[in-house]
Amino acid sequence: MPAINTWGLEWLNANSQRSYPLSDSATKTDLTGTFRIPDSFILSIYLPVNASVNIEAEKFFIYSIAVFATGASLAIGYYDGVGDPEVVANTVVPFSSHTEYKSYALVGSGNFSDSVGKVVFGKLEELQKLSAGQYFFSYAGGKLDTDCVRPVIRGVTSVRLINGTDTTEKLNGVLELVAGTNMQLSVNYVTGQPTQIRFDAIEGEGLSKSCVCTDDNTQSPCIRTINGISPTAAGDFTILSDSCLSISSESNGIRITDVCSKPCCGCSELEAVTKDLTRFGDAALTFQNYLNRLEGSVNRMNLTVLGSRLGDAVCSE
Repeated sequence: MPAINTWGLEWLNANSQRSYPLSDSATKTDLTGTFRIPDSFILSIYLPVNASVNIEAEKFFIYSIAVFATGASLAIGYYDGVGDPEVVANTVVPFSSHTEYKSYALVGSGNFSDSVGKVVFGKLEELQKLSAGQYFFSYAGGKLDTDCVRPVIRGVTSVRLINGTDTTEKLNGVLELVAGTNMQLSVNYVTGQPTQIRFDAIEGEGLSKSCVCTDDNTQSPCIRTINGISPTAAGDFTILSDSCLSISSESNGIRITDVCSKPCCGCSELEAVTKDLTRFGDAALTFQNYLNRLEGSVNRMNLTVLGSRLGDAVCSE
């Protein structure tokens, strides 16, 4: 009596025993005919596509599968029947941390960059036996079931603020536009036209006063240049310190302080001067010793001469 196998009826388990998410008509064989996608490898694909993009759901297919030492990657393509297929989404699955039925993000690219879907992978044993490389598929070989592609309404996913060279992180959720200094925000509603947010630069309204530096004799004159050097177009003037000059702010001014003295000579010059001073000290000590010996000789000579003179003298009675 043949053995009876009991198979679960869960959605992903059922998909591991059939072609889905690939179409029943897909050959599942790569262009070289050496690799065939196992039914137990890809269990589910969900790819949201902007409804305004002129696409047909039945023209998405498995573009390529790359196998490398630590994992595998999957690319989804779109073929409209004209020209070369377009890669529209990618995902990567690592061998070391993968478990059966685990899902991974399917990230769109190009015209589908705002699409983020998911892929559920099953067993990877057959892929791990393959040699490292990339396997490409034709539309007929990797055609996906139309149920994998879902139309969505395109919306603003995030906002970034750019100020010069600084860019913020992506801002999500509910965002509020707040009028700043000398600014006013208003919303324009026109039937049949997109809603507009208007920015107006204004004066007054309890905000900052206008600049009165230019051609205004009723006020003290502004600083326009320093040593003939004018500021940038934004009005900035930069004063830099160095290793021996410290710059700090003062009331209505700045303070420049010399915090050290830079030597006029380098190490080699100072070393030469040190050697000369050492030789001069040695010479002075030698000269002092010579003077001491000379002094002793003079004293001995004086005693000798004085004694000889006393010896020739006649004593008087």
